[in-house]
Amino acid sequence: MGLTANITDFKEALKDWLNRPDLPDSVITDVMTLANGEMQRKLNTRNQMEVEEKTISASEATAQNFYYPGGADGIISITDSKGKKLKPVTFAEYKLYAENSGEEASVFAGAGNEIYIGPKIAADDVFTIQFKNEDSTIPTNYQGSGVISAYNPLLMGSLMYAYMYLKDDNRVALYREKFEDAIQDMNNQSTRTLGLGRIKDDSITQFGGPLA
Repeated sequence: MGLTANITDFKEALKDWLNRPDLPDSVITDVMTLANGEMQRKLNTRNQMEVEEKTISASEATAQNFYYPGGADGIISITDSKGKKLKPVTFAEYKLYAENSGEEASVFAGAGNEIYIGPKIAADDVFTIQFKNEDSTIPTNYQGSGVISAYNPLLMGSLMYAYMYLKDDNRVALYREKFEDAIQDMNNQSTRTLGLGRIKDDSITQFGGPLA
């Protein structure tokens, strides 16, 4: 499996690694949640970024808005199904774009806990949303199939906690080391490619949108 996976696929992969297809889903969810909580505490802030695919429902098309992804602490970018990145604007600017209903979506604005895309969105439109998430829960999207981007550390951590549940101390120690190594590798990569710390105001535009 690649470096990203949705939650359903990840759970199946975890059972395969454990060779325990009999483990109930509640146990798998618990070990993932424990591993994710520890992982989020140890990862650099920049690694707490997630990507979700959002398909617009009929009711959202009528309302012309939809809710922020769960746990989102600021939208980094929104891209349409053709790969075009939308421009972040203020809500006042969005309202001006919304009057041009004949044009395709080109901008987005946040207001309260909702996202507005203009000039207009329609049912079954698909957008890819990248956002900063400081929540320590397993990421899910609106359809319950959220994308897991930190695949390797989450897998190693989940295996570690699973073997705690199974009372296999030798494998707990093995996967503890692999878990810590995976987190270190990801933090090292973040340091080399992105730098540490919160995105500053003067560099927001290169990431496609404002942070809260």
